[in-house]
Amino acid sequence: MRSVIPGQAPPEGVQSEEPPRPKTRSVRRLASTRRVRPAYVKAGAGLVALCGVGGGVLLSSIDGRIPVLQVATPVPAGQKVSADDLRTAQVAADSGVGLIPESQEDQVIGHIATVPLVVGDLMTRNKVGTSAVFPPAGQAVAPAELKAGSFPAELKAGDQVAVQINAQDQGAAQVSQAPADPLKNAMTATVVSVKGAQQTGSVDVSLLTDEASAARIGQAGSNPVSVIVLAPGSAGGS
Repeated sequence: MRSVIPGQAPPEGVQSEEPPRPKTRSVRRLASTRRVRPAYVKAGAGLVALCGVGGGVLLSSIDGRIPVLQVATPVPAGQKVSADDLRTAQVAADSGVGLIPESQEDQVIGHIATVPLVVGDLMTRNKVGTSAVFPPAGQAVAPAELKAGSFPAELKAGDQVAVQINAQDQGAAQVSQAPADPLKNAMTATVVSVKGAQQTGSVDVSLLTDEASAARIGQAGSNPVSVIVLAPGSAGGS
């Protein structure tokens, strides 16, 4: 048998005894392309999260809404407000005057409700204080009977209202014929309680207001009292 010198081509008819080398380079290259580095995965996830938050802020700014504090659970007047009593709501920026933004929740949490806080109400600064005394200093609670047609059907505790004492000859049916500016001489108050409607359609309410206005409401006698619910944060007459 003729020998074959390594590194030289074998003569005709003689097979080389040197085994072929395995082709591993392409396999390694293929395997390396399939590896995903954990750092890239984390960076990608962070980028997606950042885009989501940024998109939410951008959307909120585009449609002109701002997050404000809203009552989530009822809080009686004189009780301390906790974080669980609040939630956030999106409102139009131009209607947020007087409302408490979400970023200032520390001005509400731990403070005392100066009026009954009702679920769904938007928080304003005059609804909380630092004293558990009720009514707060300088204010008083006045009772009033509201005739049918002189108050909104949805009237509830916690509503901020404008109170108007009408002349005795003005019936409830004439309430709709109010002057152009019905709030000009109105008093501002907060509804503390609303008792069930009577057979005549009238309701008894308790109104928290300044001492002078409370005295006027208490002395209304037979003069009909009417109320208009104000938007949160609105300022009525005195």
